[in-house]
Amino acid sequence: MNAPRLTVRGVRARAVEVPMKLPLGTSAGTLRNAALLLVDVDTEEGVTGRSYLFCYLPAAAPAISTMLGEVERTVKGDRIAPDELWAKLARRFKLIGVQGIVRMAMAGFDFGCWDALAVAAGKPLVTLLGGAPRHVQAYNSNGLGLMAPEAAADEAEKLLEGGFRAVKLRLGHPSPAADLAAVRAVRKRLPDSVDLMVDYNQALTFVQALERGRALDSEGVAWIEEPIRHDDFRNCAELAATLATPIQAARADARGHPREGVRPRDARLGEDRGGERLAACGGAGGK
Repeated sequence: MNAPRLTVRGVRARAVEVPMKLPLGTSAGTLRNAALLLVDVDTEEGVTGRSYLFCYLPAAAPAISTMLGEVERTVKGDRIAPDELWAKLARRFKLIGVQGIVRMAMAGFDFGCWDALAVAAGKPLVTLLGGAPRHVQAYNSNGLGLMAPEAAADEAEKLLEGGFRAVKLRLGHPSPAADLAAVRAVRKRLPDSVDLMVDYNQALTFVQALERGRALDSEGVAWIEEPIRHDDFRNCAELAATLATPIQAARADARGHPREGVRPRDARLGEDRGGERLAACGGAGGK
């Protein structure tokens, strides 16, 4: 990759809360606003790279911003070479651990560095990296929280506006029957050509996930996302091997370590998708 030569001048961060058009009710709580941290990476050459982080909780944004201040102090004046900068920061934060808020701060900076290089080159990042822009399938993940079956079905229909051909429904109701009722109501309302995914947001135990997963195997669900704790690596792999419906989960933990028991080529255990998960995985470089 023939990247432009840029030098880190500074890192700026600003926390914002963006109202969500559709509240997102999950087993972990209801989100009505998206807590974001806007990150700018300024260079001596006058180019600014931009990124943003989904912080989940508003209280997390100031903590990540503070860590970005330490990132700036560590790399100010260095050439923007994302792999080298990541290695330098990993050494700096080795004792505290490159995970959680530290990793998210590093990821926001990493995204900003890659964006600055792409802006300076006058190319999309994918082109700078040797690829080519192309259409990718997207699903609508707005709304569809824990709600009554008919209300979920009504909302699912609205989410098809704009040409979406897939939607994601949150599950984790008090009973398996309530989960099935929601899935069946939504699936009945959607055309057969539209994919329906479900997300438990880590609400279940392994035994509960087996029970509800087996019930969902005959319901036309495209995948089951995070039915159990994200760090229960072995049981996540066991669910993928046992259930007919694919399990959607990251293959690396928040420290970037491979998940124990998860086979890298297991086609039935998918990787997490989405910018907020890229932040947890370590930015555009996926470190």
